[in-house]
Amino acid sequence: MIMAISSSGKGIDSNIYTKFERCNFFLIVDMEHNTALPITNMARERPHEIGGKVGKLIAKLGIDVIITTDIGPRAFEIFKQNEIKIYRAEGIIEDAIRQLKKGNLSELTKATLPRYLDWKKNKVLK
Repeated sequence: MIMAISSSGKGIDSNIYTKFERCNFFLIVDMEHNTALPITNMARERPHEIGGKVGKLIAKLGIDVIITTDIGPRAFEIFKQNEIKIYRAEGIIEDAIRQLKKGNLSELTKATLPRYLDWKKNKVLK
């Protein structure tokens, strides 16, 4: 199983970043090979429309599972189309991985953020 986790830092001891599309890093964790590779999120500062770009990038990596706190509808739709499961978690990445293995994380069935969000002001745009 290969996971992409929205991360504030470069290791499994980092916190899960709350907004998937705006995270500092995507931590790619390969459970079979016991590796973790941080990928810098170069799109995080874009003012809008990053969900599709980030979603396509991550989907191309052969990811099976996403772990994040919140996710927008564009990335959510891309992951569902690619049969990538999305789980909600908060706190330390290593703890979330443990909880996923035990079956204790909730799978998201819909996006948790609105389609248009001014992320700097954290308000919905019309």
